[in-house]
Amino acid sequence: MSERDPTNARTATDEQHTDATNDADATDKEFRSWTESSGTGTVNIKDMTKVYGTDSGELTAVDSMDLHIEAEEFVTVLGPSGCGKSTVMECIAGYLDPTEGEVLVNGDSVDGPDPTRGVVFQENRLFPWKTITENVRFGPQMRDAVDQSRIDRLFDQMGLEGFEDSYPHELSGGMQQRAELARLLANDPDIMLMDEPFSGLDAMTKELMQEKLLDVWEDDDRTVLFITHDVEEAILLADRVVVMTARPGQVKDVIDVDLDRPRDTDMVTTDRFNELQRRASESIHDEAERAMEQAEGRA
Repeated sequence: MSERDPTNARTATDEQHTDATNDADATDKEFRSWTESSGTGTVNIKDMTKVYGTDSGELTAVDSMDLHIEAEEFVTVLGPSGCGKSTVMECIAGYLDPTEGEVLVNGDSVDGPDPTRGVVFQENRLFPWKTITENVRFGPQMRDAVDQSRIDRLFDQMGLEGFEDSYPHELSGGMQQRAELARLLANDPDIMLMDEPFSGLDAMTKELMQEKLLDVWEDDDRTVLFITHDVEEAILLADRVVVMTARPGQVKDVIDVDLDRPRDTDMVTTDRFNELQRRASESIHDEAERAMEQAEGRA
């Protein structure tokens, strides 16, 4: 299959709308078997391998990966640095083509970026020369589909009232990410792809953004794939946590997060939360060590 330059693909999209522990329970095994449903917002990754060419030869980032995400499900992907988490997300977004296997969204093979799959990165992609209102309106405006009442609601939801005419550099990091989230939601995507969007924020702002995201998701029930290094964040947000191995990335564990919703950050003190956090931490520990060895050239 052909391969796109992810940097160019992201820019083009912006301009268009700007393992398992041995005692894993039967529920987790059932989740692993999901591979065929195709309703709006579903994602199927089937036997996907992604190989990059490097100066020293080929590097396999993801190897024979299978994963199914249900419509309206919130899935977090947890793994060590370099395990292929972002590669998986970029293949779903359509920025990259798999070397082998396929990615299906709503039952159809992914063929390039699409506004029904909205993406938020760690660093915001707001247009610095546009006001916050202009940024949020840009995608719908390009499709001649501006719904001003929806945009007004998003400004209210994101706590951006009074900053409509501000420019991104005039906002704090947390407010920039809220504006980025509002811009994504203005396009009304079926699927939200989020690559460590809160990792650069201070602890308090990060908590507020997690709660804001949960509020938005619980209101709209979109499908979310959220990449993180943070075990606590992964458990707090997700219906399921997918733990990946060190490179080449594969699914090591899928953890069903059986915590009640709605959730807020107070839940991290509960016994069940701590049990799930301990299981996820144990699952990823050896992978983090192996990834460190790879980085040091010892593996």
